[in-house]
Amino acid sequence: MASVANVLEALKFTYAVDHVQYLFNDESVVYSILGKQKIAQGGRTNQLRIPIMVQNPAAVTGIAESGALPTALNPDTNEAYFDLQEYVGVHSISWKLLQDARSDKFAFQNIIEMMQEGTLRVFFRTLNSDFIDDGRGRLGVLPAADNDTTVTLNALPRMVQGQVLDLMDTDDATKNTDSATVTAVDAIARTVTLSANSGSTAAGDYFVIQDTTDSPICNHTNGLLGIVDSGNPPTVAGNYGSIDRTTAGNQFWQGVELGNSGSNRALTEDLMLQAQDAVREKSGGKINAWISNLAIARRYHEMLRAESFFALNSMEGISGGLGRKASEVEKDGKTVYNFGGVPWHVDPYFAANTMVGLDTDTFLLGHGENSAPQPVSEIFDGAAKLSDTTSAAYDVRFYYQCEVVCKNPAGNAKIADIAES
Repeated sequence: MASVANVLEALKFTYAVDHVQYLFNDESVVYSILGKQKIAQGGRTNQLRIPIMVQNPAAVTGIAESGALPTALNPDTNEAYFDLQEYVGVHSISWKLLQDARSDKFAFQNIIEMMQEGTLRVFFRTLNSDFIDDGRGRLGVLPAADNDTTVTLNALPRMVQGQVLDLMDTDDATKNTDSATVTAVDAIARTVTLSANSGSTAAGDYFVIQDTTDSPICNHTNGLLGIVDSGNPPTVAGNYGSIDRTTAGNQFWQGVELGNSGSNRALTEDLMLQAQDAVREKSGGKINAWISNLAIARRYHEMLRAESFFALNSMEGISGGLGRKASEVEKDGKTVYNFGGVPWHVDPYFAANTMVGLDTDTFLLGHGENSAPQPVSEIFDGAAKLSDTTSAAYDVRFYYQCEVVCKNPAGNAKIADIAES
């Protein structure tokens, strides 16, 4: 709850900055990429459907003069359908804080802006975490058993201090740690500290927001790791578009996946060319964006350095000087790199040892009436801006529905098992 004590320090002095500073990485790269094309979905169940032609309505053959005609084939279709996933956000403001700040218009405006900005920051980070995962909404994955209060993860932690999390077993139904609060996050060390010891853990166990994944419950959107895959997403997340990729004849709904049976190997030019060619062979599509984390981008940088030295017998840098040109981070994570003219985007929170090549034109962000998270008072007529609680405080509530929709998973590729060092 926001009380006078919580925000007093941000209001009572003259500061050298206009806003309270948030000194953490709040990039939402994949949300920015996938959110460029949006579509409103009406109704409640199976709101968006995509009809798919899986068999053409004709038989064509060469014949001899006066030869027999072929038997016509009937067309055949399949259908993918998607439901929207609901998300809510809530922040509280004490009555005293509202009254004390109300006498100062500037102070009141600062409080409201600070609280709303913080809520939306959490909203977009949560959505981005879901969009880059496999449907389970994982915020961090254990590379090995770790039963301490401070746990090491295999990639940049997606959780933030103060969140209440469950540590789930790989069976998606057992909570190794139930409702633990995050007390510290060390991004560089890839560790998160909890308010309670972890239970009996193993490699692959993962953190989620409290009570959002616990089979059969799964309150997350689909994500790139589950969409761009040759198999189905985890069972708890359900088949993507309600089409079973393992059924004969449904290969059209499988993404291109280049793995190495769980054994990491170096990223090479040939691997990336294979991914591009496989997308062309499978769907006639074309990759127009690569996405990885920073470690894999560094491995690509090494490839470029080696190639430039081999080609030029010199050590002239990429974009000037050794290293890479420092520039402001683009909202969609676009970097100075490209592969064959296809831009390379970096999401620092992307999964370890994995990258994807997307045809972004095949993706849509389905949403409800509001195309972005908003306070309920701005969505529903007559809804109060401040909602009563059982305490001397008001809640401010936000609401959003969305789903990541891909019209053609076969037009996208995933390269797994990439060495990061």
